[in-house]
Amino acid sequence: MTFLRNAWYPAAWSHDLGETALELQILDQMIVVFRGEGGHPKALYDACPHRFAPLSRGKLRDGRIICGYHGLEFDGTGRCVRNPHGNGKTVSALQVRSFPVAERYGMIWVWMGHESLDGSHPLPELPLFDDPELTWVYGQLNVRVNYELVTDNLLDLTHVEFLHPFLASPGNSARTHYHCEQTGDEVRSVYTIKEEPVTGLFQLLWPDAPATANMVADIVWQAPARLSLKTSMGQGESPAAHDPQLVVMHLLVPQGEEATRYFWAAGRNSAKDSENVSAMLKQGTQNAFEFEDEPMIAAVRSRMRSNDLIAHKPAILPFDEGAVRARRIVTRMLDEERAKHAAI
Repeated sequence: MTFLRNAWYPAAWSHDLGETALELQILDQMIVVFRGEGGHPKALYDACPHRFAPLSRGKLRDGRIICGYHGLEFDGTGRCVRNPHGNGKTVSALQVRSFPVAERYGMIWVWMGHESLDGSHPLPELPLFDDPELTWVYGQLNVRVNYELVTDNLLDLTHVEFLHPFLASPGNSARTHYHCEQTGDEVRSVYTIKEEPVTGLFQLLWPDAPATANMVADIVWQAPARLSLKTSMGQGESPAAHDPQLVVMHLLVPQGEEATRYFWAAGRNSAKDSENVSAMLKQGTQNAFEFEDEPMIAAVRSRMRSNDLIAHKPAILPFDEGAVRARRIVTRMLDEERAKHAAI
């Protein structure tokens, strides 16, 4: 399987990790995440070393996880701290693999790479999550396709007119000016549209909106699969701080070759106290991907021999530049990672 392992991957929103353990898959590994002593998040391989029962089916007590099959107890480091059988002896064979874990931006992150390298790879920088002017709603869903196909879709905003009519007006794609740039391993795609009819979505955020405004959609991709999209509408030549803005964070987690866990968060700087807008934004964002994007991406995959889009030699249009650059970066990083692991 072709995954970047030396990376921090999102595991769960912090508010979803409470008094019970969570079973999840990251890359090709089954992981159990729970809160250990002091409420700090912990991540272990989700299998007891005795009979390989999923630890996620057990119970939590005093920051430890108890196997639901034979009662062996493990702390957050994976060490067996209690054997309820016989003389109670615990041996090194009862050790469970643990994963480095951190909590930031209201999210639990797990390091899936070589244990000696986590300190050299800082947590992702996602400053939009720290913007005090934004009010957020959150969601997640399982997607039945490879994460790179999801990335291709998210970096391409020209499909919005045709797949999400509530978010764009007829003729939107023809009026769009597209620009792509790459800085190091970061790809940025900017879509600019002059005198665009104010969409239904932005009418929620801009009650006294004019009939038309200038729209800018600025999306940034970071390896392996983190995207931040900032869309604004205003009457100036360039976006202003007071313009209504919608920010969407897309955080993708590969789950094998044909599945992806998709975390998203949508922030806005207008109508911030409106529970009605929050509810509509949450439902609309979730529905757009679950009922419009995902079925189309799955249909695309059904006509491909593999997940390697470039190997199929597709016809490339100008606005595909961002997705092509992202795929090339991931391929290079995979090659570098394999070489580094071979040297360890």
